Amino acid sequence: MSLKYVKKIYDEIHGFIDLTETELKVIDTPTFQRLRRIKQLAFAYYVYPGATHTRFSHSLGAMHVMGIIARRLYEDGYISKDDIELLRITALLHDVGHTPFSHSIETFYKHLLRTYESHHTNLSVIVINNDPYISEVLKDGGYDPQEISSILLGLHKEPVFNYLLSSDLDVDRMDYLLRDAHHTGVSYGAIDIHRIISTLTIKDGCPVIPWKGIHAVENFYLARLHMYRTVYYHKAVVAYEIMVRLIFDRLTTEIEELRRYRDLRFLEKLITEGKIYLWDDEWLHSQMLNALELRYISPYLKELINMLLRREGLKVLIDRTTMEFNPLRKNDVLVRELEGLVVRLQNLGIPRESMVLFRDNVPIVNEEEAVNVVDEEGNIVPIFEIESSVIKYIPRHYNLRRLYIHPRYLEKAKALIKR
Repeated sequence: MSLKYVKKIYDEIHGFIDLTETELKVIDTPTFQRLRRIKQLAFAYYVYPGATHTRFSHSLGAMHVMGIIARRLYEDGYISKDDIELLRITALLHDVGHTPFSHSIETFYKHLLRTYESHHTNLSVIVINNDPYISEVLKDGGYDPQEISSILLGLHKEPVFNYLLSSDLDVDRMDYLLRDAHHTGVSYGAIDIHRIISTLTIKDGCPVIPWKGIHAVENFYLARLHMYRTVYYHKAVVAYEIMVRLIFDRLTTEIEELRRYRDLRFLEKLITEGKIYLWDDEWLHSQMLNALELRYISPYLKELINMLLRREGLKVLIDRTTMEFNPLRKNDVLVRELEGLVVRLQNLGIPRESMVLFRDNVPIVNEEEAVNVVDEEGNIVPIFEIESSVIKYIPRHYNLRRLYIHPRYLEKAKALIKR
């Protein structure tokens, strides 16, 4: 069996990636080309200079990994040839609706998406169903945008499809761990995806890893943990992401013509009119530069922009990050302590807007989506329940609690805390 490929693209991680005619047409749309102008790790290159890779290359990589897995499942009789093409095109499009500067302002829109008419959605799904360039190519190629969307949302009738796009061991993670480790120069993200791919199979309708592949999966989990700690949640990387969010919030508040970007209906209008391709890192960068020339912009916003452009980040005043078996609770004691410290410092003369409380819960092992392993007796067991597996004993959550502060007030705040 072979798909009809019409072009090859060379990728620095996977080598040559083959493309079908429909995949090539998707890639050539203005909407998909936008991903060339969205960095995968936003301002992480301020810390790791090589981290300038894009959502474009990651999307190609995810499609390639999906193709390898899908081909194996086809050869073993679990899926059809048409399923291979469907899964590849879905993986290719999984990030097509990503916001500028990747995750930096993505959280800004999460609460808006919860109020969307179909609350279980994301921007990629809205793009796939409404962007004229993407939807036309998909329909011409015989693909149903709604079926692709159902896979991305984990709602497809075939559980295997959902697993491959949304699980602890999905193709998204397989590619970005390798790619991000390569470009940051951090060795922790090195994983043996070929071992994982070659052993992944289906048993009783469930994607599983046989016993012989358990060590590769354990390394996958550990690599994720190390990448979270050293790259994705590096204290300086998070500082710059916070600054981008603050800047975007202020830009879309203080500049009248940008206020519409606070409305999801406006973004949907851009998508439907085929204009979302203009919304990229360069767009947001140009808005920052433009704001510096406007007289009515607040000094606070101008200072934030100048600090970001000069690589002068917020500093960590207090870090209470822990690894735990339970997720971060709403009434977390350590978070309440930091909130109390903010009030105390404000009363002692530290401006409130100079302090940012950052909290996040990062699942290390998602028990609902964890990898299932066929043990030595032939039973299907979640990896975190296997006594001999290191995954059973590592904490489930990376709970972050940090208080960031403007560098101007760092030493003063430290002195006040010691009093």
